[in-house]
Amino acid sequence: MKTGIAVFAYNRSGHLQQVLDGLQKNKNVDKLYLFQDGLKCEAHRKEWEKVKEVIKNIAWCEVQCSFAEENKGLAYSIVEGINHVLAENDAVIVLEDDCVPAPDFIDFMEQCFKKYQNNKRIYSVSGYSYPFHIRESSESDVYFCGRISSWGWGTWKDRWENYEQDYGMLQRMKKDKEKSLCLALWGRDLEEMLADRVRGNNDSWAVFWALKVIEEGGLCVNPCDSLIQNIGLDGSGVHCGKSDFFDVRLCPKKHEGFLLPDNTEIMPETEEAFAPLYGSYTALMYRQKKDRCSALIYGVGSLFLVNEKRINDDYDIVAFVDRNKKGYYAGKKILLPDEIKDYEFDKLVIMIRDEGEAGRVAEDMTDRYGIPEEKIESGTARYTLWESHSYKPLREGRTLSDKV
Repeated sequence: MKTGIAVFAYNRSGHLQQVLDGLQKNKNVDKLYLFQDGLKCEAHRKEWEKVKEVIKNIAWCEVQCSFAEENKGLAYSIVEGINHVLAENDAVIVLEDDCVPAPDFIDFMEQCFKKYQNNKRIYSVSGYSYPFHIRESSESDVYFCGRISSWGWGTWKDRWENYEQDYGMLQRMKKDKEKSLCLALWGRDLEEMLADRVRGNNDSWAVFWALKVIEEGGLCVNPCDSLIQNIGLDGSGVHCGKSDFFDVRLCPKKHEGFLLPDNTEIMPETEEAFAPLYGSYTALMYRQKKDRCSALIYGVGSLFLVNEKRINDDYDIVAFVDRNKKGYYAGKKILLPDEIKDYEFDKLVIMIRDEGEAGRVAEDMTDRYGIPEEKIESGTARYTLWESHSYKPLREGRTLSDKV
């Protein structure tokens, strides 16, 4: 199998040099594909010129350079670059100018490419490990999940052929019970990210890759100990904010060979670990038996999302009710009010931020749909619009818009 290594840069010469220094410590890096986007504005010129010099001064391996004459933007640049590399190779390893690799990163990627080449359910391999602890195993150095990472990652040519900037994926998944469950498990933040893409607030290519992998029921491979350190969340980037939430330390030990299992099943603890990052506690609780009060939840807005874990701790959610939404959320059907009569439940919990509106809905539920007052609870009174620690990464996902 022939693998191409692509490095994307713009105007951070110091960051890029650290990435290149890391690559130089890896074995078998004979050739790099270097892509620099065109100048976006004069304020960036000084660093942009420095980046060009850093690229031209690489002397330790063969380099194929691509200097854009005009600014194409992040999404177009990366997709075009990946397509270019895969026109000449069977697989691609992608590094942006803030993803510093460990000395055995390339070995890890190559071993995964070889091991899982014929497992078509595996779409993506990443050298980054998310900031949570996965139980160590004597039989595996990796874990599997349903969420891609764009920090030091790679894929095969045939998998990448499925990539498309399809804005309809999200709505298709929300109309399908099982796919809505997968979407909630691995990409609760993607709807807002896609909406920001439409508004022009981000230039994400990765949101479409993440959605495609989830829609196809794909798997992603990550090392238990991170082989990528992102140094770009320091406020220096055009597309990233400042945060230390996703900081990880590079794996301290050098591997002669990685333990890659035949069993690619996602562990329950991996789903649990992802819930506060990108997932949904409703999806996490979906298949668990719950001995608690059953409830319909009226409203799937911010009040519910911020308090989702607490609500799932308090209730066994039967379904959701919303006048303006259809389909499913986390595998649970979203009902119109006149469908409530077909369901058995102990409580109807109204999760609407505005107390006046919540009161009007409660009256309507009683007067128009015959729901006894004692069955109706006000989520506004019981829960607050506080932003829990578990919700923090989802909000930061707006500033880390392409770091999925």
